[in-house]
Amino acid sequence: MARITLKDVAKRAGVSFKTVSRVINHEPSVSPTTSEKVNKAIAELNYVPNLAARSLSRGRAMAIGLVAGWPVNSPYTSTLIEQTLAESMRNGYNLALFSREEGIAKKIVNAYLGKQVDGIILDTNAADDIELVNQLNTHNVPSVVIHPNCKNGLKHTSYIQINNVIATRQAIDYLIELGHRAIGFVCYKSGLNQEDERKRGYRLALTEAGIPYRDEWVYQGGGLPYQVGFIGTTQLLSNQKELTAVAAATDELAMGTLGAIRQLGLRIPEDISVVGFDDISYASMILPPLSTVHQPIDEIASLAVKHLIDTIDNPNTAPIDIVLPTRLVVRDTCKPPRHAPASLSAS
Repeated sequence: MARITLKDVAKRAGVSFKTVSRVINHEPSVSPTTSEKVNKAIAELNYVPNLAARSLSRGRAMAIGLVAGWPVNSPYTSTLIEQTLAESMRNGYNLALFSREEGIAKKIVNAYLGKQVDGIILDTNAADDIELVNQLNTHNVPSVVIHPNCKNGLKHTSYIQINNVIATRQAIDYLIELGHRAIGFVCYKSGLNQEDERKRGYRLALTEAGIPYRDEWVYQGGGLPYQVGFIGTTQLLSNQKELTAVAAATDELAMGTLGAIRQLGLRIPEDISVVGFDDISYASMILPPLSTVHQPIDEIASLAVKHLIDTIDNPNTAPIDIVLPTRLVVRDTCKPPRHAPASLSAS
């Protein structure tokens, strides 16, 4: 059976070849009536656009590369991938996924030079690869970095992030407003700026409220998120009986925190309040639903894709360096402490 072409669709719809092309490419210069006729003809003929031919005619791959900075099975990364894919497709682009691994710089550059991708989005520590940064600079690959761990090395790139210090302060300030004065903090011991900034936000909130910062109230560990949250919270609550609340640097850590509290025979939030960070999809599904800091992953992904496409279309597009706002989402894991801890009641 002969392949259906744009000319066949144009003939069936009674319009020009160029008009069909405009409809398929979602150009705004086509009337609703004409678009309806063309789409009807496409449906009747079962026309499937030749994406390879379209890309070739434009001299582009019509694809964006995303380099994940964290394991792809983490709730944060899976949400980022989903949102980036959706925004790419809305703009007529496909998405190519890369993970951090040995030789990733060569793979990405080969994909760009081989017209498999037109630009790259790097997440957090994916932009710390010196060889990758050098290759992107050498070949002037359009790029956007999400949540940069550092901003050194990449030329003419754009950055999109949140303010981790302010965001963490939002969570700790909320606990303090509820009356908590002994608040533990669980985070990764990874050396990333993100971890340092969230810990700094925790410490700053305590200091500004006149609450002394104590090293023994903080647990930093390595390993799988749930394990770090579980082990860290178990140690904190077992050794620091005065704690009435625990803040976790991510929602995945908070999941382990919730498990540890239950394992210790304590209730949430009657005995211990908990707050997380990220607002991953599971945060609203668990019992009790987790109070957490919402970071706008959908907005971050949308902005990253749109700006990258603008840069691909016009290499002279000015780079951006944007900090998007966060907000506290109050659910069911926090309430005022039943009483002030004995060791702090006189302070």
